[in-house]
Formats: sequence, C-alpha cells, structure tokens
Amino acid sequence: MVTLEQIRLLESKIVKAIEVLNRLNEENVRLKKRNEELEELAERLKDEKSRVEAGIVSALERLNQFEDAIERSLSPVKQAETPFPPAPPEAPRRSPPVPPPAAAQPVPDQGPALSVPSAYMVEEEEPEEIDGEEDGGAELDIF
Repeated sequence: MVTLEQIRLLESKIVKAIEVLNRLNEENVRLKKRNEELEELAERLKDEKSRVEAGIVSALERLNQFEDAIERSLSPVKQAETPFPPAPPEAPRRSPPVPPPAAAQPVPDQGPALSVPSAYMVEEEEPEEIDGEEDGGAELDIF
C-alpha cells in the first residue's frame, strides 16, 4: 500500500521537475533570441565584408590608374631626353716626373712587425644581384 510519506515525496519531485522544465524553457527562449541576434550580426558582417572588398578593388583600380597616369606623364619626358653627346677624346696624359730618390736616411727601429692571424682576416663580399639587376635597380612589389 502507498503511504502518505511516499505521496509527499512524489509531489516534491514533481514540483522540482516542473521548476526545472520552466527554467529550461526560459533558457531555451533566451538562447533562441541570442541565436537570432548572432544570425543578424553574421549577415551584417557579410554585407560589411562585401563593402570592404569592393572598396579594396576600387582602391586598387585607382592605384592602377594613378600608375598609368604617371607612366604617361613620364613617357614624353623620356622621348624628349637625348643621350649626352660623347665626350671629345682627351690628349694622352703624361705621368708626372718622378722625383729623384731622397738620400738614404736611417729609419728608427719600430719593433718587431706585427702579423694578423688569418682567422681574423675578413674578405669583402660582393653585393648580391636581385633578379639579374644590380643593387638599386630592383623594384619593390607590395602586392
């Protein structure tokens, strides 16, 4: 037989279950609203991304137009420039007269000659060429 104590225990469990269901329903409603907000935000970001991409493309087109305008403005200057005329041939140069050797004078003793070990010798390196061009002639491409 069912006792009064068991009925009260069952009733308290039902009340707790109803409270949990109500709390979960409220949380579900809150999460649905948040989901809608995030979807709207995602749509706005997609629109903004499209505008940014269009702005970048527009800026690149304007940059190309600017480069073309500079090239057009420099091309008449290049055509108008004439190379410098060759320099006239110079007369052969004479070497200056060599003075007679000075009277031999004793050189004061400067101590033993110092030698630098080869491990400390540094050879100068040639500047590297970039893409077959000499240093200073290379163009930078940032795109």
